[in-house]
Amino acid sequence: MPCSLLSLPVELHLKIIKDLIRDKDIEVHDAKQDELIHIDHDLISWSCTCSYFCDLLAPKIFNTAKLVNEEKSGLSLNAVAKSAHNVHVKDLHFIGSALGPRLSEKVAFSDTEGILPRSVDALLCNLQWFPSLQRLSIKFDLNPDEWYDHFDLSAEVKTLQQILESEASTAWRALMSRTFYALTKNKPPNFKHLEIRQLYSYHVSTFSNAAFHECLNHFEQLTLSIYGKDDGPGHESNHMTNDIPPLMTKLDEYFFNHLANVTILSIKAPEEGTLGMVGRYDLPPTLKADQMPLLATLHLDYIFVCPELSDFLVGHKDTLEELLLCNCYASADFTSYIDENGLYWYQFFTSLFSVYPTQLRRLELVGDNMCVLDKKVFTEEQYEKVRTVYRQDPERKMFRYVHVDSEHGPCGALVYDEKESLASLLDGEDQRSWDRLKELVERNAKEATERKRKSGEFAGSMINQVES
Repeated sequence: MPCSLLSLPVELHLKIIKDLIRDKDIEVHDAKQDELIHIDHDLISWSCTCSYFCDLLAPKIFNTAKLVNEEKSGLSLNAVAKSAHNVHVKDLHFIGSALGPRLSEKVAFSDTEGILPRSVDALLCNLQWFPSLQRLSIKFDLNPDEWYDHFDLSAEVKTLQQILESEASTAWRALMSRTFYALTKNKPPNFKHLEIRQLYSYHVSTFSNAAFHECLNHFEQLTLSIYGKDDGPGHESNHMTNDIPPLMTKLDEYFFNHLANVTILSIKAPEEGTLGMVGRYDLPPTLKADQMPLLATLHLDYIFVCPELSDFLVGHKDTLEELLLCNCYASADFTSYIDENGLYWYQFFTSLFSVYPTQLRRLELVGDNMCVLDKKVFTEEQYEKVRTVYRQDPERKMFRYVHVDSEHGPCGALVYDEKESLASLLDGEDQRSWDRLKELVERNAKEATERKRKSGEFAGSMINQVES
């Protein structure tokens, strides 16, 4: 006999929806914009068929909301905030746009007052309107080509008064300041994860505000990626001039010193940004042992291992549970005036192993941390030595070393240090120190699993005793 779709049980509806999401929910990654675009056209169309499917699909459709600094966007999301669907919003992505002087076609994009419409500002000031909100992601789209040609890092304002004056007259500065100031109105913020994507290397007055620091102290997770713009071979916006980019030297003062409750920290520097090297063109990591006392997970991307980072990890030996190093490098060019802060990989691993981090249960090196065997890099004699090593130990890693070559333009360029990488492979000290630390981490993980199993068995026995 005929059976309508609505007559099917809810469980079957959910299974159909799950299959539809798996087959049709497309994620398009735009690497240039570092942005994920979610397309749920089928679900949206299906939800429009009747009120039943509208309610059934609402948790998926409204799970992630996007907000831009335009009145229409603000009014639209305000309507969601005032509806029963506000409880479904868990991720909110704010993208603030401010075009450069020659491409500014919309008046609002050059207007310091209109750059953040009232409806948008109201939402950012009242995020409790979304009671289930878990993460706020902030990104500024300042039209890099136009923006970077117009503004010069070497001419960056220095004092707080200069910053305030610049924000009063420059739209993109006003947008950044007012956006972060709006967050301070959430007392306390009802979400636990703050993500700042592609942070530009410029001072923002709000970063010095005590209310902003108090806001940071409520978060349990901070994800921070730093904007980097390629300006030719070996050049990045984080070391484009002889002056150290202003914001990067104050990440501790602006952020890291005020993360009392953070348990998960992710930092992504731009490729070739050299965050962690200390020299003429490079940037200190600004991580210190007394910051983030509850830190359990640290994810670093394109960061140089250095003594400061080593001290930071040692200082968190009693809380750190997971360490992920993605596309991280070491430098052994200690005599260079460009890099005064080099560290061998084995020194980095050994410093952490020596304090016996009993909570560390996950340790990973991924991406470009290790070299790939390339015959073009070595002489025939060197290549034969490499082959011999790998024949004896196929699991041997070649840990990546790099240095800054000052001959590549005024700011230098990152180049792979094949000589040091080869010496590391043949000597084996980096590998041995890695193996020791990895063995410790795996033992910690095994012991933690065993404790959890015994705890579960004990809890089960206690329940049985109570019931009997």
